[in-house]
Amino acid sequence: MTSTAEAKVDALFAKWDKPGTPGAVIEVIKDGKVVLRKSYGMADLERGVRMSPDSVLNVGSVSKQFTAFAIHLLAQEGKLALGDDVHKYLPELPDLGKPITLRHLLQHTSGLRDPINLMLLGGWRLDDVVTEEDALALIGRQRALNFAPGDEYLYSNAGYNLLAQIVRRVSGVPLAQFAEERIFTPLGMKHSVFRQDYRTVVPGRALSYSVSPEGGYQNVPENHAGAGPGGLLTTADDLALWDRNFYDCKIGGKDLIVRMHELRPLNNGKLNRYASGLFIETYRGRKLVEHSGGIGGYRSVIARYPEQGLSVLLLANTSDINPVTLGRRVADIYLDGATSELPTVPMSTALKETAIDPSQFDALLGYYAFTPEEGIDVTKEDGALMGRVSGQQKFRLYPAAEREYFLKVVNAKISFNAPGADSVVAGLVLHQDGRDMPGVRAAVPLPPKAADYVGEFYSDELHVLYSVSLKDGRLTLTYPRGTVPLDYVGNDKFAAPLIPTVVVSYQCMPPHGCSGFSVSNGRVRNLQFVKVNIASGARSSSDSSFVPTPAMDMVAKEMLTRHTISINRLR
Repeated sequence: MTSTAEAKVDALFAKWDKPGTPGAVIEVIKDGKVVLRKSYGMADLERGVRMSPDSVLNVGSVSKQFTAFAIHLLAQEGKLALGDDVHKYLPELPDLGKPITLRHLLQHTSGLRDPINLMLLGGWRLDDVVTEEDALALIGRQRALNFAPGDEYLYSNAGYNLLAQIVRRVSGVPLAQFAEERIFTPLGMKHSVFRQDYRTVVPGRALSYSVSPEGGYQNVPENHAGAGPGGLLTTADDLALWDRNFYDCKIGGKDLIVRMHELRPLNNGKLNRYASGLFIETYRGRKLVEHSGGIGGYRSVIARYPEQGLSVLLLANTSDINPVTLGRRVADIYLDGATSELPTVPMSTALKETAIDPSQFDALLGYYAFTPEEGIDVTKEDGALMGRVSGQQKFRLYPAAEREYFLKVVNAKISFNAPGADSVVAGLVLHQDGRDMPGVRAAVPLPPKAADYVGEFYSDELHVLYSVSLKDGRLTLTYPRGTVPLDYVGNDKFAAPLIPTVVVSYQCMPPHGCSGFSVSNGRVRNLQFVKVNIASGARSSSDSSFVPTPAMDMVAKEMLTRHTISINRLR
């Protein structure tokens, strides 16, 4: 007979417990005993293979705690110290002006730019093959930090790329082998492996999926290889063995486990909540040790409530599962019996698509401003209504009624005003995340002298060329493998709809023009591009008498918080 708690968990995962959907594995441990071990949905949609509690999945950034544990094992043996400068072990790294310690790498306070974000700026796509060597090459070409080490916390995979190399240098074996010999085998984790090559066959592996924009699911390649920031393939049962070690300290001992949880303040004295591959949080008044992961369509979380002796392990193979939210709802059930905070029903399932003559879209077309700097551009393409928020990707708008449209890529809808006496629709309202954000029909924001921003710009750190051109008064940015519009947001700054959103900050000084610009995309700040003259192979003469001031990243932060339609979220 199904228990009350299990029935409530089943309700949480009902959306994915169907023959035509990917799914998840959930395991709940209370006081050292497995009280729930269950799977939902499909591991392989093409071959009709159901998900099993024994299915193997990629856990993404959950891997970081294993990398951190390896570093602590070596520190325990006196082979390294967390306060050591990274150059002691990796002398080939460039000198970025400030000492970076192993502890900075462990706790995401190094200031190093994230190689995944750098790759996206360089024209890489999310489904490109990415090797360990690719990431290290990009890290090695950087000439600046996002901030001085210890000043801030900013999640960056670069630190764990370097920690994996330090394990190799110090121990003499790759991290994958070290973890196998020192962690997996001693704990009995027989189905866990750091996959060094994405082509390696892993028996029992669930495949990776995401929601298709047109409905249903599509394959998502998972082409990253190497160990450190990610790369661990494992099962829920194996993770349960790993979780138990945080209680019985079978390997490493109690002192090492304590050091894994140690928090350190930033340079300003504010406590950083990230320890060693572990977030130390408080949830509903309870201590929570947690880390999630995401790569391709895989999603995962390990959430441990040590004072209550409860652990929740969730592994999924579809990107429309939010592991942190669902993991906490499962914990609510087992700690409080709560069912009141189930995930909200997406509007895309609450609203039904209605057939509308595409000619009726014409009255809705135009630009609607949320603020003087940001708005949404509504267009029609091949008989479909499309929308694009400044600096973001296009998305399709599906009609639920004549003036009501919904999105499938995020939980949002748009309501258009009724036409006025002049038959013009003067505004709309974006409904998302419990907010109603009005937009007013307006002219597209344009810079005063658009021609000043035109030219070709080179980044030595990325080894790529960007070109900015002007057509019909609008600026566009051409980068490796694509061209996107540049949306003007004021003060020589533009937003570009790359993934994630990129803010381009020009360095200009009249009457000399613009000597270059910096780009920022969250985990990369102020990456410099210099204006060049391709014909002569020389730097543009306009920068010879101009000294650029440091570019600020405030616009990037505002763009990511004001209006929340986004398909650019990157874990």
